[in-house]
Amino acid sequence: MPAPRLRLLLGVAFSPLLHALLVLPARAEPDTITPGRPRWELVPPVAPIEPAATPDPGSPQDPLSPPAPPPAAPLVWEAAGDGSTSSTNPTAGGRRLEWVAVEPDDTDPATPFSHALAKVASDSTTRLAVENAEPDKTPKTAAEALALARSLPPPASSYLPLLRLGLAVPTANQLESEALQVVYGQISGPNSDLLVAGTGTENYYARIDVGLTRRLQLSGFYSQADDPLFARIPSKPIQPGNVWEVYGGAAQWQLGSGDSWALAITGSLEQFRVLSGGLDFGPGTVAFRRVVANNIFNNSLQKVETNNIVGSIGLPFSWQLNRTLQLSFTPGASFLPATQGAGQGGAGTFYGTSITLAAGLSWRPSPQLNLFVSGLLPLGPGTNSFDANLNYSRVPIYTAGLNYAINPRISLEGSITNGFGASPATALLALPSQEQLLYTGRFVYSIQAEDSPPIAMSRRQRSLAIGGLTVNTAMVPPEGSVQISANADTLGTQFGFVGYSGSNDFQFQIWGGGKYNGIDPVTPFLNLYASNNGFTQRFGGKAVAFSQLRGAPFSGGGRITLGRNEDPNSLQGYTFAEVMGTWEVTPWLALNANPKMAWAGLSNLFGLGLSANVQLGRWFQFIPEVNLVAEEDTDSAGTSGTAALRWVPSDFAMVDVYVSNAIGLFDIGQLVGQSQVRFGGRLTLLF
Repeated sequence: MPAPRLRLLLGVAFSPLLHALLVLPARAEPDTITPGRPRWELVPPVAPIEPAATPDPGSPQDPLSPPAPPPAAPLVWEAAGDGSTSSTNPTAGGRRLEWVAVEPDDTDPATPFSHALAKVASDSTTRLAVENAEPDKTPKTAAEALALARSLPPPASSYLPLLRLGLAVPTANQLESEALQVVYGQISGPNSDLLVAGTGTENYYARIDVGLTRRLQLSGFYSQADDPLFARIPSKPIQPGNVWEVYGGAAQWQLGSGDSWALAITGSLEQFRVLSGGLDFGPGTVAFRRVVANNIFNNSLQKVETNNIVGSIGLPFSWQLNRTLQLSFTPGASFLPATQGAGQGGAGTFYGTSITLAAGLSWRPSPQLNLFVSGLLPLGPGTNSFDANLNYSRVPIYTAGLNYAINPRISLEGSITNGFGASPATALLALPSQEQLLYTGRFVYSIQAEDSPPIAMSRRQRSLAIGGLTVNTAMVPPEGSVQISANADTLGTQFGFVGYSGSNDFQFQIWGGGKYNGIDPVTPFLNLYASNNGFTQRFGGKAVAFSQLRGAPFSGGGRITLGRNEDPNSLQGYTFAEVMGTWEVTPWLALNANPKMAWAGLSNLFGLGLSANVQLGRWFQFIPEVNLVAEEDTDSAGTSGTAALRWVPSDFAMVDVYVSNAIGLFDIGQLVGQSQVRFGGRLTLLF
């Protein structure tokens, strides 16, 4: 994976810093009233609650219990109503009622907690809990009222609609004023025979959408594809290299809207860098070489490199058919150059301008799940595809996928498509040299959207949230936490890690990097992906899908990272993906199961990690781990085992000492066990 791609990954990985640099006021959302289910939440003004006092060093906090809430005066609840009902009939016929909590004999608005408000949504058949049904659950203090409000899951209305159905079909949905959404994704296909050590044909992209006003949305985006053409070009003695790089901006203005429809106009202006030739990816080539090579536009033995100004325009119309179905229809046009290579050996055919018709349907069976299909039909006069014989044609672009929201702030999307372009003007393009079914993965981070309710974590649970050593856990540190780790072992392997929790259910793996050492035997596989003294960089994220701390039987989640070996003799990347399950059997015992995979071009490694975390008194934890590896290449991997003792002196620091036969604690290193035994240490700070 070349340096520009890593710059893209690094830029997107640091996107959570926007959370601190671009803090915009969150907008108030109307609540969806669920019949038969009273809903509590605070409404302003709410006085801040003083944090718990720092425990006396002489009486350390119990690591197995969350921090105790501060003491607070008892509250008395009085009906405030909404102007349509009285406290004697608090059912409200489906409307909200407000209840004001006041301290005894205290109605001074300046007094803390005197206006800690809560409101309850109810249908006409449900009595309010505070009235008489469940008096034992009525919050007795402002701290309890705040805790109750924060424990509620986000309402359905806080989940955002899809801005695009795949990449080719924009909708008329827009962000609200001052909202910000960051998107990172990749389009991937099968591994080309011309790049045997890669991880597939890929196009990486990132996008930022900003709601300037309720009707105006601005966007910036970047994408890069630098793998060889998927199919060999028979007419060219030397296979041409190929690079597509696009960056630009877009704007969308909502022309009008009603209760069930919206109409908008959208347009983009982009720079499309096209490079053909000058790079050789011949059969058996491990990494590209810069050579004199053919290009696809003329017969000169030189590269063609052009920076093209391109653009697009569309008129998306979205119609909400019912509560769960939305139909979008988008006529538009894409303005691409019709030739390339003029002044560089002769102009050759390229795509040209196309009028397009696009439509899509999204179905949201639950607030967190959205299924969608879409199609785009190019009408010409331009084209959007070419084959191995360089014959240009028009093909429809279709997409089917799903979007799953972990919470309103974080969502993950996967789809199947034959589209390869990732910007508004290039989204109608198929895979160059051969139309091919591809798959996409996308991560969406809506900074101002509502998060999952926070969880009060004990010191032990904060330790579980940083993970194990070679077996991961299905927990993340609380929202806003920064995790920094560094480790080294006696054979010279050294790694560091920086993570940021952008949500109570998601941690950005901002950076993980270091070098392996002491590998023996060295295999061709390890030379590519984990070579001795080769610097490795990784970026990604870890998500929690459900949590035992919120009532699930156990906790489950997943993690994915991308990156490469920076050794000049390699420059090869791989994708690492894992699923985690954590079960806290007792307050002192947690068990973990961790299937994982390192997906590389030369060989794929699969493993199952199993571990336990046993509390030993107040300060220490014993962590035994094993990774059972399914070996595609028996010379490249082997079962690894690790035993660690963790010292947890505070909520903010953890120290591990360990013995292991894994070549490293990070990603692919977990799946390579060798005969050498390593002793090591790791320091983790959690702010």
